[in-house]
Amino acid sequence: MKHIIYSIICLLTSVLVLVGCQKEAINPDIEGHWQLLEFTTKADNQVHKCERIYYSIQLWVVEVAEKQGPFELTPFRGRYNYDEASNTITMTDMSTYSPENSVPAEVWQLEPYGLNSVNTTFNVISVDSHSMTLESDYAILKFKKF
Repeated sequence: MKHIIYSIICLLTSVLVLVGCQKEAINPDIEGHWQLLEFTTKADNQVHKCERIYYSIQLWVVEVAEKQGPFELTPFRGRYNYDEASNTITMTDMSTYSPENSVPAEVWQLEPYGLNSVNTTFNVISVDSHSMTLESDYAILKFKKF
């Protein structure tokens, strides 16, 4: 009888530990898959319409890529951090993501994604379950949830 009770206690403890160890989103409104609709460069107030440009934001990682788009852009990955106190997102270390040959992105490669640096901080202007607007010193980006 003691063996059965001990087994049940061990099973319940294991289940509780596994449930408690699940990774949780840093900010569930921001994390997910987004389609970049357009970005407006602040220097010239020019609106750049985007075709098939996507951002994936998940647990400390951001990926930007063009999916079956006309320009065959290089995809990049970087680090993502959300600061709740300042309501800002930081994307850093943008580079190609081949583990053996990771190469930092060049500014000209990032510009079609609405970025002008491998390290960018965005103010979160608005975000909900359907849309998001971010503002950096370079541009204002408008997204829809994908």
